[in-house]
Amino acid sequence: MADSSGKTWLKVVGVLGGTMLAVTQGPRLWAALSRALRLQQALDEAAQAVDQAVGWDKLPTPLGLLTLVGVRHILRARNLADTTPAPPTTPPAPDARPLTQRTVDGTFNDLGCPVMGSAGMRFGRNVPREYTFPEDDAGILSPNPRTISRELLTRDTFQPATTLNILAAAWLQFQIRDWFSHGKNQKENPWQVPLADEDPWPEHPMRILRTAPDPTRGPADDGTPATHINTETHWWDASQIYGSTPDFQAKARTGTDGKLVIGRDHLVDIGPEALVQQAGLAGWWVGQSLMFTLFTLEHNAICDRLKAAYPEWPDDELFAHARLVNAALIAKIHTVEWTTAILGHPTMQIAMRVNWWGILGERIHNLLGRVSGS
Repeated sequence: MADSSGKTWLKVVGVLGGTMLAVTQGPRLWAALSRALRLQQALDEAAQAVDQAVGWDKLPTPLGLLTLVGVRHILRARNLADTTPAPPTTPPAPDARPLTQRTVDGTFNDLGCPVMGSAGMRFGRNVPREYTFPEDDAGILSPNPRTISRELLTRDTFQPATTLNILAAAWLQFQIRDWFSHGKNQKENPWQVPLADEDPWPEHPMRILRTAPDPTRGPADDGTPATHINTETHWWDASQIYGSTPDFQAKARTGTDGKLVIGRDHLVDIGPEALVQQAGLAGWWVGQSLMFTLFTLEHNAICDRLKAAYPEWPDDELFAHARLVNAALIAKIHTVEWTTAILGHPTMQIAMRVNWWGILGERIHNLLGRVSGS
């Protein structure tokens, strides 16, 4: 009893001491914090000014890195605009699984806002929403997009890409199918692009289907610019392989040892019906078949290793852990290999590696873990 009373008094003294410290030192701490924030803002503004005047890529590597940091701060603070008029409804958590594995629809990746980035949520904007009202159809088609395409992109002779090959295009298309899709375009009232008489396009005018409207708009959106939803998860979660709906994921899984379905010829089997019905598979070609097959086989190989190490794990546990590993592998390849190869600039190569491993690099990360934010 006495021990309990002593602990209570210790808590009271601690609260009173903390309160007095906050009262006496709080203004000083706030002033110091404010000065630090103003200094960071000044440094960020200076970095942006240098970037616009000179360009980060033309600076010595250390200065280029500092400039990128400042520009990134500004972009994060000012160039991410929400298009949702009110806080979205938070769905109930199914159980504790979102703490250790990904949900199929991308919910609960952010526990503070569980629906953020999930399938069916709106695309954000890079400018405030009030500045995104579109022109009328005539304004959008002037200048003529087909004329621009022919004048600027037509190649009369073959121009080889000396720093990459067609795998770069296959990889990027593979990633895009993970990041976003507008779903099926609407067939009614297509864009009609006027064509010159000598244009070899088989149909005059050129008809382009319009992006499907946002089905989530309500009275709060009246009088506001158009919005669109992402039918896939917004996250980097390999949803092009695993799906963003329970139906897609159920068809992709074997139900045994956590593995994904693969054809007898060890190729991903995409039937003609799926190519027509699934917007994310539009434009399928051998490059996409290569990427989907490669990372489906990688998932199954990860399952084999996990099964050997944890034979007691059931199918769902093996699948969830293999997905985490496979998705992280894809993100790592894109961050420290694909992007650095495409841009081929020493400043960017260092910046992307810091983005993945932290400011002290890969070796320290592997020894001690990450020692800086992303």
